[in-house]
Amino acid sequence: MEKYCQKYEQEVKKAQETVIELENEILQIRKKLEKSPNSAIYLQELKKIDLDMTITANELEHSQSALEKCLSTS
Repeated sequence: MEKYCQKYEQEVKKAQETVIELENEILQIRKKLEKSPNSAIYLQELKKIDLDMTITANELEHSQSALEKCLSTS
């Protein structure tokens, strides 16, 4: 059962790392948009990263929930 919980611990850690990376990317694109607010390329990049952030947040929530259940049953 412990290995099963470790799987979720790893998933949570990876998702948290991904969130940090995506937040950094968003900050960089926002800086670029300040200089060029109508850039279609930057706006498209921002939408893609926003979607990635949403997906990662859902994965993180799922992994945290599964980890909590796993820890409570072991």
